[in-house]
Parts: sequence; C-alpha cells; structure tokens
Amino acid sequence: MPSPTHINDLPTPCLLVEWPVAQRNIDRAASFVEGRPVRLRPHFKNHKCVPLAKAQLAAGGCCGITTATADEAAGLVDAGVDDILIANQLVGPRRIEDLIDLAARATVRTTVDSMDNARRIAEAASAKGIEVGVLAEIDVGSHRFGVQAGEPAITLARQLVDTPGIRFDGLQAYHGHLVNMPQCAERNEQARDSMLPVVETRQALEAGGVPCPIVSGAGTATYRTVGEMQGIDELQIGSYVTLDWSYKERVGDEFDIAMSVLATVVSVHRDRYVLDAGVKAIAHEYGPPCIRDEPEAQIPVFRAEEHTIVRAPDHPHRVGDRVRMIPSHCCATSNLHAQMIVHDGEQVIDIWPISTRGYAI
Repeated sequence: MPSPTHINDLPTPCLLVEWPVAQRNIDRAASFVEGRPVRLRPHFKNHKCVPLAKAQLAAGGCCGITTATADEAAGLVDAGVDDILIANQLVGPRRIEDLIDLAARATVRTTVDSMDNARRIAEAASAKGIEVGVLAEIDVGSHRFGVQAGEPAITLARQLVDTPGIRFDGLQAYHGHLVNMPQCAERNEQARDSMLPVVETRQALEAGGVPCPIVSGAGTATYRTVGEMQGIDELQIGSYVTLDWSYKERVGDEFDIAMSVLATVVSVHRDRYVLDAGVKAIAHEYGPPCIRDEPEAQIPVFRAEEHTIVRAPDHPHRVGDRVRMIPSHCCATSNLHAQMIVHDGEQVIDIWPISTRGYAI
C-alpha cells in the first residue's frame, strides 16, 4: 500500500511534526551558539528519532547528543552518532555492561554522583581494557542526583581521577526545577545563581591541577541565560525542537510548536465532539491537550484511553473531520508513537521511526 502524501489521508491518531517549524527551531538554537565557545548537546529524549537528531547535528553548533538511557545511546551509536552523553546514573550490572559496550564503539560518557557506582563502572571498563569518560553530577536544586558544589564535588572529582578505568571529563548540573518556571527575570537570575557554584568548582579543580574539560547542563527554558555565562561548555536543550503548549508558555517567542497529534472526529453533538485519541496517544503530565486553532474548545476531562470529549458549543465539525491536538508534554508523547509524520503544510514529507521506546530486557 503506498504511503500517504496528504496528512488527511493518514490513519489516526498519529504524531505530526511540522518540518518548517522544527527546522526554524533548530536553526534558532544553532545561531545562538555561533561565535560563542559554548556548544549544543541536544537531548534525544525529546523525540527519540534518529533522523531528527541527525538534522540537529547537521545544523551546526553541536558537540554531540544527550540521552537519558543507555538504550537511547545504543540507537544513536548504531546509526553512526559518535559523541553521546548519557545524562543519567547507570546502575546495576546490565546497564553498566551496556555502557562499556557502547564506550568501546564510540565516545559515550555517563554521569556519576557516588564512588560506589563509579568503581563498578571502572572495574567493568578495566576488564574490557578500555576507559570510560564520566562527568561528576552536581545538585543545583532539583535534589534528584548529585553532590554539592565545592568541596564535595572536588573530592569526588579527585577520586575519579585516581580510579583506573575512569576518565574524569568534567561536571554536569541540571536545574530541572527552574525550567518549569514561567518566563521571567527571576528564572534567569536563579538559573545563573544555580550554575555559578558549578563554574567556581571547575575553577577550583583547575587551580588545584585537576583538568575539567566539560561543564554541561541547562535546558530549553534556560539555555540562553546559561549559554552567556563563562565556564559553560554544553547546553543540553531538548524540547525546543518540537515544543508543546506547556513549554511554549515558558519560552515565549523563542521557539514555536512543531508537534501535534492528528485525530479524527468520530461523534458529534451540538455542544461537543469526540476524537479518536486519548491518553494512549498523548501525554498529559502538564495538563490536557489543547485543540489547534480552536481557542474556545475545552477538554475538561482527559483520561479515556482512546477518546477525547471536546466541549465546543456551536462547533462546525462533522464526523470524519480531522483535528490537530497539541500535547502538554512533547517528550512523553513521542514515546507513545512508533513513528512521526514529517509534514510541510498538508503534505507529508517523510515518515521517521521513533527509536528505543519503552524498555527492553
């Protein structure tokens, strides 16, 4: 059966990415780092799509790709991407084995915040006769991973330097608690303040004779503020390329929404209509989806698996009409689909697979 060439010919629900918008987002981020020492390391978890990651790299300004999991990194290494940071703690024999196998094939680093885990990585690497690059994680306010900046981080870094099988490559710090703040001067100030102790830790390490090649962090909402700071090398921006309505409220005009989920009207009533997409097609951690180009439409309840009831008095829809739904969380929405439909206007440009969805043993 031939592939559809028009989005209205697609079976629904399906994930759409409007390519001119996504390309514009990619170019905007690349232009920010042009002429600056800082580089982009786009986060693969946003879309889990290898062709899209390669488009980000091709636009320039990138030093590599960030992933959240070893499985994501494996998909990229298999596709020929050769510089990856797994910005997560890989714990347990299987995940460490995955890391060692990847590090033998490409430049694949990970993060650590304890010597217990670092030693296990080092032992596995030494057994394979290789060295694995690691970044020491610093907690800058999210209280998820990391040691404190200053002496605790310096102590960890020195221990990593002295551990055979480990190569200390620098520091990671992610202020996830700030990227959810509304766009305001206070957010920018807090972003700077959170990263200053990290930069000072780097300076103290280097003054003490410990090279610290990389400081990596930030996110889509804070990349510009952090990218203007001296001592920051990598910006781990992710959501910027597709965006969603929730993140759009936090970045303003910086980037635009490229992602939507195409749905079909399957039932109509005077004051409402029903779509064939529910929570199995659209992530909703930050709220229900909204309907593109229908600001008066409301989705007061969003919990059905395969359907959405849209409240819209005097709506014009008929059964069979197509509607585009904008998610509140782009990253988790990508994880629900096997592929993304890349389109320009109403025309389908390409169909790209979404890799490493879910978890495999």
